[in-house]
Amino acid sequence: VRAVSNLYGVTNVFVASDDEAAVRAIAAMPGIRAMHLPLDRTVYDSKWWIDHRAQYGTLDRKLVSESALLDLLLLAECDMLIGTFSSHFSSAAFELSVFRKGKVPPYVSVDCPWKPARPLGSMRELAVCNERVVARS
Repeated sequence: VRAVSNLYGVTNVFVASDDEAAVRAIAAMPGIRAMHLPLDRTVYDSKWWIDHRAQYGTLDRKLVSESALLDLLLLAECDMLIGTFSSHFSSAAFELSVFRKGKVPPYVSVDCPWKPARPLGSMRELAVCNERVVARS
């Protein structure tokens, strides 16, 4: 976030994350005005996939669905995007942004390159991408 802020002069940042620590860290950056949906992110603290927990009714499906949709639409409105492009969520937000703007806005993927209109891809392709992320850590 800091590098993009310095490069493009960005001061207003919309943060869509299930990680409360990430939201707090970005909000604490000097010169950055961080905006995010006001929700309790502890609902995402689990080893279970969110879809499975929704299916079994262990969380508020309406809240999770509505907040995900709002995050997606708000991300698509951003002038630039930093995302995890191995995630279909970040990719979908970016592709909506490209469609709405009629051009590719500045973006950074923290793991895999963007693949326009990509299919799910092979598991090997995803594994190679994830290996690169682990190697950087």
